[in-house]
Amino acid sequence: MRFACPNRMSAVPSVFLAFSAVFIFALYYSRATNPPIVITDQPIPTPVPSVEIATKYNLMEETFGENWAKEPADKYLAPSYCTIEYANRNQLQQDHPCVIRLIRESYLRQPAPKNVPYNMNHSETIDPSDGQSKEILRLLHNQTNGFFIECGGFDGEFLSNTLYMERSLDWSGLLIEADKKVFTQLISRNRKAFTSPACLSTKPFPMEVVYNGTAETLGAIIEEKDVKQPQSQQKDTENIYKMQCFPLYSILLAIGRTDVDYFGLDVEGAEYKILKTIPWHKVNMKTVTAEWNHVTEGEPGLTRLMESNKFTKTGLISNYYTREFVYVQNSFNIYREK
Repeated sequence: MRFACPNRMSAVPSVFLAFSAVFIFALYYSRATNPPIVITDQPIPTPVPSVEIATKYNLMEETFGENWAKEPADKYLAPSYCTIEYANRNQLQQDHPCVIRLIRESYLRQPAPKNVPYNMNHSETIDPSDGQSKEILRLLHNQTNGFFIECGGFDGEFLSNTLYMERSLDWSGLLIEADKKVFTQLISRNRKAFTSPACLSTKPFPMEVVYNGTAETLGAIIEEKDVKQPQSQQKDTENIYKMQCFPLYSILLAIGRTDVDYFGLDVEGAEYKILKTIPWHKVNMKTVTAEWNHVTEGEPGLTRLMESNKFTKTGLISNYYTREFVYVQNSFNIYREK
């Protein structure tokens, strides 16, 4: 006997199709909201956050904690791997032991002994600065035995902001000059200060840049957007060449000095970016002069930056060669008129 069930048989396809549609939709939604886990034998790399976004100053303590300095330096990088190429490529921290070592070994010259005479073209000129020395010494009440930083230091004599302080008031300091030809003249002056043939980094880590020294006193870093070919393919010429830069804080650590009485910054446009790299809570600067007329952010931007780091604008030096503002640390009140 044959049993026929025409109504039931016709219902099966409809139920099946409805169930299939619901199942497919649920599967699609699950995959869309929860991507499938891929099983692989290869280790999954740990994402490395961008230095510029993740950290403000790019310091060792931001990466390894406050007690990092209590560990041996080779814990963070074996000396055999410490090369300038590695430091640049990996954007090492400003205070990384490798960065400090590289500066001390290759980018820092000791001061000339005090018994070695100066070698000046115009030794009769007592103060060759364009007003900076007079204003800073007024604020500091003609302080003796101070410490300065001058960038760019040029040839150590022409328009030097610090030569009078050094010769007449027994100051010591640091002269930074990126122009290769001019730096040769600088070291021939027998200045009683550290000298560095580098440039100050516009990022909170060491970096290589293209430098244009064609105009000498107006020598400056060429911005990345203005470099016509990849930096690795850039060929050095007499006036345009690759130059190594370090954060100012790195160089200060290399010479073992973070208390600064005067910092003069004149680098034809990179002033704002350089000042932004400084971990101000790690250094103690009394006075700063900074050229502003080539800075993209202008004087308002420069002043806002300094005010955010507890400095007050106290004056303007405007002479033939100079367009600089004077800033004084708020906690240093000696400049206030009585």
